[in-house]
Amino acid sequence: MAMRQNESNEISFQKEYFQDFSKSNLLSNRDLMILDMYIGGFSTYQIADALDLNRHTVSKVLKNNNVATRITADYHKFKHEDIIDLFNKGKSKKEIAKILDLTDYTVRKVLEDNGLILNKKDRETISIARYIQMKNKGYDNDSISIYLEMTLKQLNKLVRNSGVNVTAVRHRTKEMESLPDIILRRLKGETMKDISLKYKIDIVSLKEILYEFGLSSTKQ
Repeated sequence: MAMRQNESNEISFQKEYFQDFSKSNLLSNRDLMILDMYIGGFSTYQIADALDLNRHTVSKVLKNNNVATRITADYHKFKHEDIIDLFNKGKSKKEIAKILDLTDYTVRKVLEDNGLILNKKDRETISIARYIQMKNKGYDNDSISIYLEMTLKQLNKLVRNSGVNVTAVRHRTKEMESLPDIILRRLKGETMKDISLKYKIDIVSLKEILYEFGLSSTKQ
């Protein structure tokens, strides 16, 4: 959905305004994120929720940086609809961000909120499944961290905080070649019965595996 010209001009002006402050190191990373998200289309309520802040803090940052709050509460919906439309037309997140002059974070958050891509928690769940499968194949943590595009410290933290009993899952999936695919299908809502038939796994064993990932209590 196209923006009206006066809205587009106002947004462009405001973006240039706070980017000048950024170059002068006068804004903190938090304040820059607030400004970018607001100009990218998020409401003050959404920003406060995403950054775990009080909404009044968000409003204060906008006011202190002379960013006029929107008269219409629907402006952010226009940008979000543009993001969704471009994504459905096959554009990548980076391409969308460039076309709409938004950050990668803004594009990803909109797509996550609309269920078009996995959210952070689900991506981490898939990473744990990939970690387990690679460990079963004999890869060490250094190699796995490179494959998952994270540092060794980040990988160790991910495994430690995942809540998944890695030893138990490794034992149950030692000969399994499709663990990440199974977890992904379950995250997308596929039933255990359909997964069981597709991968020729008995339903009891599948349920035990999914239980370790916290995915066995939703629809069967």
